[in-house]
Amino acid sequence: MLRPDPLIAKAKEGDLEAFGKLLSSVEARLFRVGLILCGEREEAKDLLQETFLAIYQSLPRFSGRSSFYTYTYRILLNLYNKTKRKQRKILLPLSEDTRASTPSPAEAFLKEERREKVREAIARLPGRFQEVIILRYLEELTYQQIANQLQIKEGTVKSRLFKAKRLLAKILKT
Repeated sequence: MLRPDPLIAKAKEGDLEAFGKLLSSVEARLFRVGLILCGEREEAKDLLQETFLAIYQSLPRFSGRSSFYTYTYRILLNLYNKTKRKQRKILLPLSEDTRASTPSPAEAFLKEERREKVREAIARLPGRFQEVIILRYLEELTYQQIANQLQIKEGTVKSRLFKAKRLLAKILKT
């Protein structure tokens, strides 16, 4: 159990200034994850607003067994998955090609087609595998940071990443 945060206690009591400070402490990181998930700035902003509302509504139930960021990250991820469940499509902005020359229209089309296949493959992964892929390869966290964030052992992180990559390879082959 983490040390109780006086700011969280004040926010739980209804102190809106304390709540605002809490949100400010996680806003940039949550927006970045939202942007990675949604792929579009406006969608990410909408997801962030929904997340803030859900945090406000659920804050009295926050027990402090995890960091506040981990708690808010889970809320954001759950909201995203709930919203996108029907579409089963995750729009992850994969790194842009840094070549100086402009790709031909055919090359651009093939590149986008590959990205879309990877996005769809990631979307088909179970949630626990999606989150380790996102945290490792898009947020670029270390195994230890992922373990701390998800409150699991480092070996579990490595195992999930291994299984996620195998599943991705299998999905992409079909």
